[in-house]
Amino acid sequence: MFEMPMLSGERCYREHRRFFGSRLTFDRYYLRCLGSSISHDEKGSEHLMESLQPIRILLLEDDSIDAEAVARQLSKSSPNFEFTWAETLVKALEVLGSTKHDLIIADLAVPDSSGTETITKLRNLCSETPVIALTGLDNDEVEREAIDAGAQDYIVKGELHGQALARTILHAIHRQVAENQTREIVNQLKVSQEDLKEQKQLLLQKNEKLEKLYATSQEIVDNVSHDLRTPLTVIKDYVAIIRDGLVGDVNQEQAEMLSKILGRADDLNGMVDDLLDKSKLEAGLLHLSRRTIGLDSIIQRVHMLVANRANTKQVSLQLEAADGEIEVYCDAEKITRVITNLATNAIKFVPQGGNVCIRTKLSSNGEDALVEVVDDGPGIESAELKKIFGRFEQASHNGTKQNSGVGLGLNIAQKLATLNFGSIDVDSEVGEGTVFRLSLPLPDPACIATRMAEGRTSEMGPVCLLALDIPGMQDQRQSDDFERFICGSFRAEDLLFRQNDDRWLLLFSGNHRDAKNWMARTERDFAQMNRNRPFGPLPNYVVTFFDCSGRDDIEAVRDVLRDEWSQSRETVPN
Repeated sequence: MFEMPMLSGERCYREHRRFFGSRLTFDRYYLRCLGSSISHDEKGSEHLMESLQPIRILLLEDDSIDAEAVARQLSKSSPNFEFTWAETLVKALEVLGSTKHDLIIADLAVPDSSGTETITKLRNLCSETPVIALTGLDNDEVEREAIDAGAQDYIVKGELHGQALARTILHAIHRQVAENQTREIVNQLKVSQEDLKEQKQLLLQKNEKLEKLYATSQEIVDNVSHDLRTPLTVIKDYVAIIRDGLVGDVNQEQAEMLSKILGRADDLNGMVDDLLDKSKLEAGLLHLSRRTIGLDSIIQRVHMLVANRANTKQVSLQLEAADGEIEVYCDAEKITRVITNLATNAIKFVPQGGNVCIRTKLSSNGEDALVEVVDDGPGIESAELKKIFGRFEQASHNGTKQNSGVGLGLNIAQKLATLNFGSIDVDSEVGEGTVFRLSLPLPDPACIATRMAEGRTSEMGPVCLLALDIPGMQDQRQSDDFERFICGSFRAEDLLFRQNDDRWLLLFSGNHRDAKNWMARTERDFAQMNRNRPFGPLPNYVVTFFDCSGRDDIEAVRDVLRDEWSQSRETVPN
């Protein structure tokens, strides 16, 4: 065993720089391999923070002449190599077991081992230490075997050269450091994968638990809502009977009190409806029956529902209808709830003796009808306008906040308007009053189809267009019954348009195979419904698919829908 003489750190640094030929090149290799660090002083110059440590090399070589040749060549290139010499593999393994080395140079033929088996045994003991194979044979096959066994490089004894040998050593260390780092990263990734698997399993368990809790909460809301509705209905009926004097005379004061009780019962009934609708909206189970209907019929229904409340509070409730009948495309029951909510809020916040007006008109864009609920109440501050459509939010009208309700009414109203391809906005000025404005689409199928596509959060899938015909249909009641049946058989993303009393156009969200599956189910339901219909069975209907130039995207189907609808409008007699 022998050691090379050591030089001072600064001189070592200069010697190494000399054979690398560049300070930057040497810094990158040497500091990365040895773990030294470079810092920047205030002037930005680089300097070494630590004295450069020697590179410790274990040389496994049974021939002392060859060992001295290796040491001599390295000493010519740089003095900062520290050697430990072992003549046998056993001795080398003992040294490695007690002292850490930066590199191993191993002869492939030593007394107690030969060939690549020497490399394998060294790598098994020191998997993170680079090994350079040393042999007297210049043979490509032997070189490949040595590399495959784990050697970082291969040196032929007769081709030793100082600077090349030093560079080979530093490169081998550098590659091994990179390999060690990669192995560590891979191990960390494996650990991370295991952690992710465990976390995924825990997340799945928690999600399953949350789904059960959510389903339970939905069930509780539904059950409580339904349980509340029955006694509420009984309370309202009996209070109305007493107030109207059907079981005995009541004076004016008693009648007013009973009217207030009815109003509060209506409030509670509205809360129950809000909770049910919220539950169904979040679960995606809210059924929609959208079709063409006269807007005046909806407004008259709203007036009937809120007139008593307005009279009780002594608020003037007026209706202003546009000239001529306006037809809209919507779910009449859901839109009635929306307008009722807006009118009820207006009556609630308007002071006694105030005015509320529900007026209808056509929008300037030619695509919508507008329903405006106007009041001359205290108005809503601008800061409140930004949050009134939020869940569980209640507007403060000029500093006055009503405590009745749970703050779901406007939030649900906005969602119901959106589901009907409309919108709600509000204008208000403190001290002047408030205008809630509901827009609803006119029965223009192409325009509504566009809004449906634009309202999707993701790209719209395939669609197809069908015609439903009942030849010879003459009975208006039968036509209405068939339309109600069809509306109850498809999903919220399907659109039905009535061309006349015996023909409908159906925009179906799905491909032809999906539509045929729907048709098969609908035919079975239709047959069952017909057997139980009190007024006799409906005539059979015929389904026809439109050819949209072989395409099933919304643009192609919309163009065909527009043309078909335009032709049907042209044939309508004046």
